[in-house]
Amino acid sequence: MVNRRTFISGTAGIALTSLLAGCSPAANALKITVLQGSMPAEVLQNFQKQSDLPVSFQLAGQIQSIFQQLQRWQQPAESSGFSWGRLLPWAQPEESIGPNALVSLGDYWLEEAIAQNLIDPIELSQESLEPLPPAWQQFTRRGKDGQMTGQLTAEQATTAGQASQLWAVPYRVQTLVIVYRQSFFPKSSPAKPPFQSWQDLLQPQLRQQIALPEHPRLVMGLLQKLQNGSFNLPLETAATSQLHQQLKAAFAELNAQVKTYDSTNALKALVNKDVKAVVAWSGDVVPALRRYQDLKIIVPAEGSLLSADLWVRPRGADMTEAAKRWIEFCWQRGPATQISSSGRGISPVFLSESAEIPDALAESIVPVSALQNSEPLLPIPEATATAYFDLWQQLRSS
Repeated sequence: MVNRRTFISGTAGIALTSLLAGCSPAANALKITVLQGSMPAEVLQNFQKQSDLPVSFQLAGQIQSIFQQLQRWQQPAESSGFSWGRLLPWAQPEESIGPNALVSLGDYWLEEAIAQNLIDPIELSQESLEPLPPAWQQFTRRGKDGQMTGQLTAEQATTAGQASQLWAVPYRVQTLVIVYRQSFFPKSSPAKPPFQSWQDLLQPQLRQQIALPEHPRLVMGLLQKLQNGSFNLPLETAATSQLHQQLKAAFAELNAQVKTYDSTNALKALVNKDVKAVVAWSGDVVPALRRYQDLKIIVPAEGSLLSADLWVRPRGADMTEAAKRWIEFCWQRGPATQISSSGRGISPVFLSESAEIPDALAESIVPVSALQNSEPLLPIPEATATAYFDLWQQLRSS
């Protein structure tokens, strides 16, 4: 099973496939790279039918592959040297292949894409952004270092000397969930499941019976959630010795419950009955739920962690009207409902408290209401990230 959110470097090369195309796309086609499985085929087909330009969707299997493609687009073209063929009267110069208009990218990669100068800001009017909850507009509004510029409008940030620009827009949001085998908890019921809170991971009967992601930031975030109710902490407290002592104590308690840290094969361990519960991303869990009826999913009542798939604009790509129409199309009620009905994520337009939830999502596998009080994992400065990683190494080695 490919886990698209391990957040670690992979070795897979780029593998892009034109969707619904038997030949190369037209030169003037709107070209968009889509993370495979993140958009229902009906949404892609419907946009192609209504577009006044040819549209070529290209599918990529992993976010890591897309990031590598963003890097390659910015590498200078290598000269092949002199060729006698160039002197032939019918010979034409090779056309340089520019970047696609838009590509999918995970929010965890956004900071690095900005810092490496791989993408350009997204140019959308405030009217176009209206369907998007303000919190998600703020989340993707960053400075040139990839960090959020705080709760400032673009005008305020510019006045304060912080160049705040919209670098991405989300089209699908996933959440961290607890998944378990119902047969391991025979006394449970739909009205009283064995897991209702993150604190339930600390039940005595789960000692060495759970699997957590192999990622320091996620585990540290979970420790913080157990301690103070948020996966994120104010940056000024993130490196204090007092906090470190609290996290060490919390880690000792949580680590006693953990049989394995694994971002790739944890669900397999649950299916094989090697563990009783797993913490994983909803997009990775939903396909397994459909195959194994004994698996059940819970979004803790106090809220969870969110991760978004974004549209970003590769550096040098034109922000055409066709590209803007595609972004706006994804936020329309019909396509947004189709994206959300797939079960692998929820359209961000439904995450506002005032949003009218379609009937089709009333019995969604991942309840929309559970996501409305959840939070994204905020970017942190490099020094803070290093402090997290060092503490993680300390805790794991002890």
